[in-house]
Amino acid sequence: MAENRRIQFVADSLVDEIVEGRKTASVAKLGEVDLEEDEYNSALVVGEYYDVYDSSLTNRATIRIVGMELCRWDDVPERLWRGETNESADEFRVDHCSYFDRPGHDYEFVAYYFDLAPTGSAGSDRGKENAP
Repeated sequence: MAENRRIQFVADSLVDEIVEGRKTASVAKLGEVDLEEDEYNSALVVGEYYDVYDSSLTNRATIRIVGMELCRWDDVPERLWRGETNESADEFRVDHCSYFDRPGHDYEFVAYYFDLAPTGSAGSDRGKENAP
């Protein structure tokens, strides 16, 4: 039975937004989506559950990645900037400019979208509703 994957965010304030149900999207650089960074940062896979850890390595929530899309810096989708809790695409660009190292207008990156999973959601629980 599979365990949940793991993920950390760059700031505990982002984890708080996830726990509150406000943050439903994030981003990754191209070429980093499929990397196992360390034991607290698994590769990103649509349909998988992730335990969300804060900076003190406390499991604060579980999310399920429900979608990914390729995005461009000059055309940030509304569902991404809203899911990142921004008021506009311009605010999103200001918030992420240093993360992407001052990208040009045609810079591409990956957006991923997630849902806050009910408490107790675990990889070992997946599929039980269809089991005989």
